[in-house]
Amino acid sequence: MGMARLAVDIGGTFTDVVLERDGALWGTKVPTTPQAPQRGFLDGVLRLLKQTGTAPADIGSIIHGTTLATNALIERKGARTALVTTQGFRDSLEIGYEARFDQYDIQLEKPAPLVPRHLRFTVAERLAASGSVITPLDEEALAALAAALKAEGVEAIAIGFLHAYANDEHERRAGAILAALLPEIPISLSSEVCPEIREYERLSTTVANAYVRPKMAGYLDALARDLTAAGLSCPLFMVTSAGGITTLQAAMDFPIRLVESGPSGGAVLAEITAEQNGARDVLSYDMGGTTAKICLIGDYRAATAREFEAARTARFAKGSGIPLRIPVVEMIEIGAGGGSIAAIDGLKRVAVGPHSAGAEPGPACYGRGGSLPTVTDADLALGRLDAERFAEGRLRLDTGATDRAIGSAIGAPLGLTGLDAPRAICEIVDEAMANAARVHAVEHARDLRAATMIAFGGAGPLHAGRLAEKLGITRIIVPANPGVGSAVGFLSMPVSYEVVQSRYMLLSRFRAAEVDAVLAGLTATAEAVVASAAPDRPRTIRRTALMRYMGQGHEVEIALPDGPVSAATADALRDAYGVRYAELYGRAMTAGEIEILTWTVTVATRREAVSPVTTMADQTRVVAVERRAVFDPGSGRSHDTPVYLREQLAPGMAFDGPALVVEAQTTTVVPASFRAQVNGGGHLVLDRIDTETTNAGEADDIRLQVMWNRLQAVVDEQAGVLMRTAFSPIVRESGDLSVGAFDLEGRMLAQAVTGTPGHVNTMAAACAKFFEAFPRQTMRPGDIYLTNDPWLGSGHLNDFVVLKPCFQQERLIGFVSCTSHLVDIGGRCLGPDGSDVFDEGLYVPPIRLVDAGNLAELFMTLLKANSRSPESAEGDVYALIACCETGEKRLVEMMADFAIDDLAPLAERILTTCERATRERIAALPDGAYDFSMTVDGYDDPITIAARLTITGEDLLLDFHQSAPPSAYGINVPLNYAEAYTVFGIKCVIAPDIPNNHGSLLPMVVTAAPGTILNAAKPAPVCSRHILGQLLPDVALGCLAQVAPDAVPAEGAATLWDLPMKGVVEATGEPFAAELVFNGGTGARPAKDGLSATAFPSGVMGSLVEITESTTPILVTRRELRPDSGGPGAHRGGLGQIIEIEALPGTPLVIYGTVDRVRFPARGRAGGQAGACGRFVHSAGTPFMGKGSCTLKPGERLTVFTPGGGGQGPLASRDPADTALDLQNGLVTNQAGDHGHG
Repeated sequence: MGMARLAVDIGGTFTDVVLERDGALWGTKVPTTPQAPQRGFLDGVLRLLKQTGTAPADIGSIIHGTTLATNALIERKGARTALVTTQGFRDSLEIGYEARFDQYDIQLEKPAPLVPRHLRFTVAERLAASGSVITPLDEEALAALAAALKAEGVEAIAIGFLHAYANDEHERRAGAILAALLPEIPISLSSEVCPEIREYERLSTTVANAYVRPKMAGYLDALARDLTAAGLSCPLFMVTSAGGITTLQAAMDFPIRLVESGPSGGAVLAEITAEQNGARDVLSYDMGGTTAKICLIGDYRAATAREFEAARTARFAKGSGIPLRIPVVEMIEIGAGGGSIAAIDGLKRVAVGPHSAGAEPGPACYGRGGSLPTVTDADLALGRLDAERFAEGRLRLDTGATDRAIGSAIGAPLGLTGLDAPRAICEIVDEAMANAARVHAVEHARDLRAATMIAFGGAGPLHAGRLAEKLGITRIIVPANPGVGSAVGFLSMPVSYEVVQSRYMLLSRFRAAEVDAVLAGLTATAEAVVASAAPDRPRTIRRTALMRYMGQGHEVEIALPDGPVSAATADALRDAYGVRYAELYGRAMTAGEIEILTWTVTVATRREAVSPVTTMADQTRVVAVERRAVFDPGSGRSHDTPVYLREQLAPGMAFDGPALVVEAQTTTVVPASFRAQVNGGGHLVLDRIDTETTNAGEADDIRLQVMWNRLQAVVDEQAGVLMRTAFSPIVRESGDLSVGAFDLEGRMLAQAVTGTPGHVNTMAAACAKFFEAFPRQTMRPGDIYLTNDPWLGSGHLNDFVVLKPCFQQERLIGFVSCTSHLVDIGGRCLGPDGSDVFDEGLYVPPIRLVDAGNLAELFMTLLKANSRSPESAEGDVYALIACCETGEKRLVEMMADFAIDDLAPLAERILTTCERATRERIAALPDGAYDFSMTVDGYDDPITIAARLTITGEDLLLDFHQSAPPSAYGINVPLNYAEAYTVFGIKCVIAPDIPNNHGSLLPMVVTAAPGTILNAAKPAPVCSRHILGQLLPDVALGCLAQVAPDAVPAEGAATLWDLPMKGVVEATGEPFAAELVFNGGTGARPAKDGLSATAFPSGVMGSLVEITESTTPILVTRRELRPDSGGPGAHRGGLGQIIEIEALPGTPLVIYGTVDRVRFPARGRAGGQAGACGRFVHSAGTPFMGKGSCTLKPGERLTVFTPGGGGQGPLASRDPADTALDLQNGLVTNQAGDHGHG
């Protein structure tokens, strides 16, 4: 008899324990004990040892996964942590991406950094992107810093210097000095925790590691002692988020690698199940009580990634959490579990999640006081759950409570009778999961119709059949022991460790010896960790390079060939990259330069061979324990359905659906379209026997809502493709784009959640304008049209709008469109100094970019010839093409799945619903005319923007009735752009929750007199139209403040501080162009402070320093919040930033000013004071007022002060605690908090 093994998975509610001995498995669940998690751990272990008659000495190893690190981040119960970083960059952790995670929610709160500002310290030192030393480390300053850290009672320290991924010398030295002075405090170095480019993610990951490290170390120390005391002296291994196990010491040093340990166990269970069943292409589907997790598995290995977001403040909203760069099994997680609550949204649609009823009070059917309907209630109502056998009979479900909850919350408001209401709940949640799976598959170039689904978790087998029908999947496997799947997966994990190193190089200048040295060092590090845990086991080594076309922002991971690195390695990488890129995005560039950012090495023990399971024939008749009516959404009717107990099903037994298979932890629904059989491994295998479309019988309204959700997924997929393939930094890093789907009339039906208002709302009107140049009857399959006409598209020449007609079997069915910003298309570059539009760059009227599948090569030649960055311009056009091709493919697939050949009924439902809802919001406002004006900088002279908002019933008109005459410079605004931003501002207040489309935009009209600065006529210069255009929401909000004062913020910085620049590298004569983006503060809200350094209204994220310096000959020497810049008030305006830019030797820069609020600040509201004006300071004393251009000679610096937002309410009403916190963090510098902005 061999040694037994234990696996323990501590979850939020239960701790799962599994014991393996001689191939047999036993499992148990015990309540988690949050205050002392080791108690629940030991309770479960000792119970299972007693239950199985196993002595502690018979246990050879324990494998442990825990949510302790995750919970510490979510609950903010980690150590008191300090950050030590490069002088001038104290606030990188707080500034982050400068983004809002919800475009329309002006009341949102961004997640607070784990380290408050008063615990963020800086030290003089600086490295270049190459790793060379610019400023030596100030070692003497560290002694004084140590005293300050001790005085603050710091419990953990994170050290993160700029470009430390390229050279760890400064971090290691600083760490050694502080460790000698503060030996009791654990120190985390960014060059060890996350040696990768992108300072925000690296600092965020390092700080999170430091924050949870003391708590995790204390827990593991206590656990090891308790295990020893219980006679369990065997090795203890920890599960990592990457699906492997590691040593106790590695877990203590890098606990951030454990945050997703539980879900990774489920992925490994799916890997093993896949290999046992010979399923090389798999969709792993784990649905529990709160969430559903989906993971792709290829060739028996789960997809992995290096990006994860923890502790989201807005449930499942991307961007609302803490970004981490760690090795992780790549999963998508959505708020769709058994406890997810169903409700009616503002458009009278069924919405499910993300809020959950939890275990207490739980679903209504639990009878514990819950009154809101959940997915579990819907499953019960449809007959899928047995009220008597649920949870092994320990909980009797209350069907009456379920009927009451669903009827009152869903049925009655929508007029749904019978089973239509619970069916709507299940259909909406299943479609949400299907949409998430489709998006994930597209990102990995996978076709889910060829995949096998492996379903587990408490609710996974209940919904797997319907999800498979929606995805076109024809085989489902429900493994044995699905309720403790993660713990079972732990037992099959290899000992593994992954290390990374960012080391930039061009593939055309491949330095084989340097790469070989980097990989050798990484391999030695990973080997040491694995060898310490498994010294005698054979190991595998996997080496990869993260590659991209030069100028892109998202990398593709490519495996290196085995053997020594040589010049031939570069050729192999180039070939492999081209193939993979074409798989992902449809085509590869023929002449693009390829760059490598990061190298990875993963060392792992070889996994033991998996024995394939057999399919057995058994003539034993399957006996049902009962029959009951179960509703089948696929066929649209109830069936008299047999119920089987899984424990009574022997290998070989088979039966047709519909059927239910009940076991201790879950129930498997076998739809009528599937046949089930138990194979030799005890797995329940469902095979599709009816592949006809399975959307029959749905109520029209439910069906249309499901299709609406699917259409949203189509455009979101497109946006993902555009961001991953774009070359322009402002697109790939900052999200300056738009994507939408349109009906045959050219009306926008859906827009991607990623996008800027100027692009989205101008694109909404642009589609139909293409019809004038290309009548619909002349369009052909494979056509794509393009223009950058400012009056047809997005207001200036750098924004290219692309439209693709979509065909289903040679018949035009609709359109997809996207907009993207190209950094350079010739002309004077992105400045306001052009005399007319033709002076501003290459002007492209509507053309056929792709003619029946054939690219217009002449246009591409002209575009590259007119750009200072020809490869980037070419690549951005390819990205637009890939985006549209993806959209057409997904739209056609959607229509086929729902067996429709016309979008008109769906379009009518979407547009009428949204128009009606918007008109209702307008009608709730008091009728009247409301005037407001705002004076802004203009170019040479100030400009006053005056507007009148007229509300008449359910119609809204905003007229810029006193617009200034056009300017001689490029600050003029085409009306389409003025309308786009004005409507956006209004919508943020009156209808933020209503989807943005033609219907919701229709009731809001914006006008300005022709030929004025806000309705500029061709050929007026418009290159910098964003300067005034992005100020217009503040004017609209000033009007609305008279109508809805409790919903309107004060004025903010508004205009994006966009700094285009160009130059020539003197050593090579090569020209370059770049565009840095920064933001000021937003206006204070009626009940909240404004947001600091945050994009509003543009939504364009800020530029990261390390990416900027690695791709352009520019040095950024400072980027911090600007104290005292927020307008004082009961609620303070958001702060601006201070940024310093230096021209490097041999690279003089010309920087263009395209900003505002330099002379006229953002004003406060309701007694609040103004924010600080923006300004520029040139080190040579050259005056620069934010328009025109200035030159930086090598060694000269330009200091940029972005504006602050206005305050709200009188300063005397500010909570003294808020003022004290501002003083502690250095956001204001005097006790009164009154810094006297004009």
